[in-house]
Amino acid sequence: MIPTSVLSSWSGTTCLVTGGLGFIGSNLARALVSGGASVRVVDALVAGHGGRADQLDGVELDALLVARIDDADVAELLVGVDAVFNVAGQVSHTASMRDPRTDMDLNAIAQIGLLDNVRRVAPNARVVYTSTRQVYGRSTGGITDEQQIPHPVDVNGVAKLAGEQLHLVYAQAYGLATCALRLTNVYGPRQCLTSNELGFLPVFLRKALRGEPIEIYGDGLQQRDCVHVADGVAALLTAAHHPAAVGMIFNAGHRVAHPLVDIAQVILAAAGRSDDAVLVPWPDEHARIDIGSFHTGTDLIRNELGWSAEVDLVDGIADAIAFYRDHPWFLSST
Repeated sequence: MIPTSVLSSWSGTTCLVTGGLGFIGSNLARALVSGGASVRVVDALVAGHGGRADQLDGVELDALLVARIDDADVAELLVGVDAVFNVAGQVSHTASMRDPRTDMDLNAIAQIGLLDNVRRVAPNARVVYTSTRQVYGRSTGGITDEQQIPHPVDVNGVAKLAGEQLHLVYAQAYGLATCALRLTNVYGPRQCLTSNELGFLPVFLRKALRGEPIEIYGDGLQQRDCVHVADGVAALLTAAHHPAAVGMIFNAGHRVAHPLVDIAQVILAAAGRSDDAVLVPWPDEHARIDIGSFHTGTDLIRNELGWSAEVDLVDGIADAIAFYRDHPWFLSST
């Protein structure tokens, strides 16, 4: 699904992927290797964060290190790299409210150690940071583009905003070629389905595949745009290669948004189910940080970098369902 023109530009390069044993990171590492890049991976394999030790089994890597991104040993992996794809992080919004210090540590403080090592060891490398649309908080209405001032509603949004701003500070102060992508709801193969903490899409997919009812909080009419992981990886690769991305922040979402009830029905249909999703009251833990409807504006990344999401929801969900039927162990914890 990733354009050959995007992959071919990475042939002969050396890249570091942080969080490379997780969902997006493993798909990115596989894409880079298939495109002819030498790939190094670092992942802390923090319990509950979705990483799997076997995510890259059979993939020929240049190096694999199980460590935090601010570990001193990461400096060795940075020697000679052309690009750093900084995908590592804690993504659960509810977990960030229960344990805010850990979220800030992983998503903000740890970034300083990585950036200092990049500045010292690989000052000419391109660096792409994966941020999140959660930094915006609640939408002010309509499509949310990069002009909306961020007002996070949870600690995860605050920490990810700090992480992306640190990358831009190092660009401005030290000349590092950094940028940040605010990804929306990403789904697809190799996503952890066993946790209830990593977004609504993996929960919906797991329940559909296991024959369990899909529950939606509230009236189910809240809108979301969803991006297949192949499109998300293409966005990261494009941003790391395009000179116009340096020092910039881009949204990376889909031009079409859907109500959650419609998304659930697409998933149920792809799984061969004929039942409907069930509407349930909001739990307090989720209600206090809910952002309502959100549709990501993508004009900037399309106009500046030429990227747009190409996989529609029906095709993308069908691809995800097919993957998990062929790889049922992804429905189980590591």
